[in-house]
Amino acid sequence: MRFIRQSFYLVLGLTFPAFWAVHASGFAAALYLPIQRVTHAASSTWPSLLTAVLLYGAITALFECLYRVIRNAHP
Repeated sequence: MRFIRQSFYLVLGLTFPAFWAVHASGFAAALYLPIQRVTHAASSTWPSLLTAVLLYGAITALFECLYRVIRNAHP
């Protein structure tokens, strides 16, 4: 189980910069457009960074919850 957890965080850490770049270029722009409009930001850099961090944080929290449930499920 430790290998799965370490591999998950390695993949997550290595894919974040690429996902942020793709996200900032317009992929799933509906996530950061409301933030961009409210703050009147001309650039999509920091709103996309904020939503990418929140998305990766949610994925991490979900993984940790599932990991702990599976780890504690064994008798």
